[in-house]
Amino acid sequence: MVSSQNHSEHNAGTSMEARGQTAPLTPKQVVSLAVVSGTAIINGVMYGWSAVLPKLQEDTSRFTVTENDVSWLVSLTLIMGFITAPLVGSLAECVGPRRLLSIITLPVAGLWLVQAFSPYLWLLYLARALMAVCGTGAVMVMNPLVAELCPARVRGGAAVLPEVFACLGNILSYLLASLLPWETATAVCAAPFLLLFFMILLVPESPYWLVRKNEIDAAERSLRLLLGRDGNVAGELEAIRSTTTLRQSEVKDQARELRKAHNAIPVVLTLSIFILRELGGKGPVFLYSVFMFRNAGVQLDAFYCTLFIGVVRFVSTCVSAFTLDLVGRKPLLMAAALICAASEGVVGTFLFLEVEGATWVPLTSITVFVVSYGIGLGPIPWVYLGELLPTPIRSLGASIITFGYSVFLSTVNLVFLKEMSSLGLGLTLLLFGGANLAIVPLVLLFVPETKGRTLQDLEKAFTPRKKIIQAEDNPGFESDEFSGR
Repeated sequence: MVSSQNHSEHNAGTSMEARGQTAPLTPKQVVSLAVVSGTAIINGVMYGWSAVLPKLQEDTSRFTVTENDVSWLVSLTLIMGFITAPLVGSLAECVGPRRLLSIITLPVAGLWLVQAFSPYLWLLYLARALMAVCGTGAVMVMNPLVAELCPARVRGGAAVLPEVFACLGNILSYLLASLLPWETATAVCAAPFLLLFFMILLVPESPYWLVRKNEIDAAERSLRLLLGRDGNVAGELEAIRSTTTLRQSEVKDQARELRKAHNAIPVVLTLSIFILRELGGKGPVFLYSVFMFRNAGVQLDAFYCTLFIGVVRFVSTCVSAFTLDLVGRKPLLMAAALICAASEGVVGTFLFLEVEGATWVPLTSITVFVVSYGIGLGPIPWVYLGELLPTPIRSLGASIITFGYSVFLSTVNLVFLKEMSSLGLGLTLLLFGGANLAIVPLVLLFVPETKGRTLQDLEKAFTPRKKIIQAEDNPGFESDEFSGR
């Protein structure tokens, strides 16, 4: 027992994440985290672009956009998500997560210009679909990469940064759609992405991926760039090599590792949180907010309503970034899920019972939902995507989770209007609240707290205690059980 404790303390002491409890971030780490997280703006701007569709319909100088076209242009981002997700994990393992991000970002500016100046409707569709492919790839790669590039003490806040950039992208799109003609607003969206591509080239490749590919010298150079001249590069490299092997570098190897319970359980749990969140009505609340307000009797200008929700979500997400490493993931996620469920339950009951004379209730309840979502329910599942998935199956696990998330997000959005028509908005919101409420016992009973824990420590979070002791006392057992060697 004493030897296992000493072994654990040795691993923690050599890890960059453990040392990061006191060591400041290096400038290279700060820039790398900001740039990788900044790729989330692809999705933020892409989803927010739907605000220009009314102006696009009014402009018939090049082609005619029908209501059916509007639905498809919005849905393409969701449909391409679950088509692309199974492929991204393999590509990330083949070329490297940082390199894949640069490949993804390179065509984005051009795709925005194609959408802005396309003479044909089919070309607009094609550019929109390719943009969705880029967005799906970015969201799958960035969260695990952020987790691998920063120390544990700031990993929660760093992992929320992609959500912050996505919210900024939303707000940017809303403002451009309001102030400019649709083609000008679309063209301006291209501006950030060429610079972003060149900035990504400055980010070191993931040392975890380099070790899996047996590029030890390259992994050491990557760590040296991240940690600086005073960093304990040798200790961190040894910590990474203790949980990373050559037999994790192929999809077939990761599929074999996924059959092990301690690797499969975190994938199932994280996927369950994502699915329950989508069944909780996140998509309809953000995509159909104006319609829901008006159905509830709240008359608001469409633009101001959308912008208001975007700003509230951005501010609350920033609050999450500053508090996540102080409060912890579990309590914040459970509290946010509970408040989201309560707010949907209140407005659902209000509408189901057809209470009159209190139109402020739907507005207040949806605002509370958006705040709670921004603080916990929105960013924390993505934080778990980088923290809970073990290194042996991180790429494959991220593909599975993103695929399942995209399928449920698409399904809920597609059936929402029909469900509301048959059940009524009040009962529909009550069902949404029930799904969010189910997140609370799931997280309370089965998800470990990840605040301040190293990725090496989290590798063993779902392994029985007896096996951990055996692995630490017997290095041969450890290599077979945990590393697949």
